[in-house]
Amino acid sequence: MLQGYYGDTVTQNITISSLEEQPLKIKEVQSTLDDTITYELATVKEGKEYTLAIKTKAGIKESFRGELLLKTSSQKKPELKLSIMGRVKKAVKVSPPFLHFGTIDTTKGAITPGSLEKKVLISTVSGTDLIIEKIEAKADWVMAEAKTGEQGATHTIVITLDEKNLPKGPFKEKITIHTKHGEKAEVVDVILEGRIL
Repeated sequence: MLQGYYGDTVTQNITISSLEEQPLKIKEVQSTLDDTITYELATVKEGKEYTLAIKTKAGIKESFRGELLLKTSSQKKPELKLSIMGRVKKAVKVSPPFLHFGTIDTTKGAITPGSLEKKVLISTVSGTDLIIEKIEAKADWVMAEAKTGEQGATHTIVITLDEKNLPKGPFKEKITIHTKHGEKAEVVDVILEGRIL
């Protein structure tokens, strides 16, 4: 697994050891990911142990999957297949990712405004400037507004439920926040749950 933030160069080392008495030679290494990774085979102990350094060619920009095929001199294992996966870690964090509004009772007249409003913080792991490009809510009774922090690396999102249009019964809604930091666009979700009487 080659895992890192957008733009990171990621390296993993694999050790290949022989459990047989006969010397082991790795004759050839082939990859289905030649455009994405580089690999370098090194001998640790001749005929017994090798290391294979696998590295992303450029900074990791998207997830990928493929394999390396090692052709060996072993009669029992003439070929070794290694699955290789690359994954871009999310650099934008939202806290908390779930908001529970509890039970909102509309049968007793006016609702306390504070019970219809919650806040989440959204920030980058790297601390670089973060731009909130847009916020989407599928339900028309859910509203969200971004308030920018001092440096632009942290934002407060205020989520409010519209008292006049609240549907009755339990609800589970989602807010999607589209962000940009540096060259990277990233999307994060906030789940809203509760029950309206």
